[in-house]
Amino acid sequence: MENMQIIGLFLILFVLIFYIYWIRFTQKQVGAKAKEDDGVQAFDVIVKGVYSPNVISAKVGKPVRINFLRQENSECSRFVIFSDFNIRKELPENETVSIEFTPEKAGEYLFTCDMGMYQGKLIVK
Repeated sequence: MENMQIIGLFLILFVLIFYIYWIRFTQKQVGAKAKEDDGVQAFDVIVKGVYSPNVISAKVGKPVRINFLRQENSECSRFVIFSDFNIRKELPENETVSIEFTPEKAGEYLFTCDMGMYQGKLIVK
């Protein structure tokens, strides 16, 4: 019986690892440029299985507003994290949540869910 439990555990781990890699490597890079809104670079991001768009291009030194709309109830997507900006924000289902900050340095900044399965990138030039 113990061998069957070990085999079952390995199968569960294999499926979980396969799922994580499938999400990460099949996610297309969909980019978006800012809509100017009263001097703020504004973006709308839908959260439904992935972040869409998952690549955002902004200008350094100008305020950024990202409006997240979570259209699912997956526990994984409940929070969005911008670790480089010390931001962790809850995304209630079917509500728009705005995150505002000003990137002071050019670079590429990752944003993720709590588990890191949902990933997006903010490119600041």
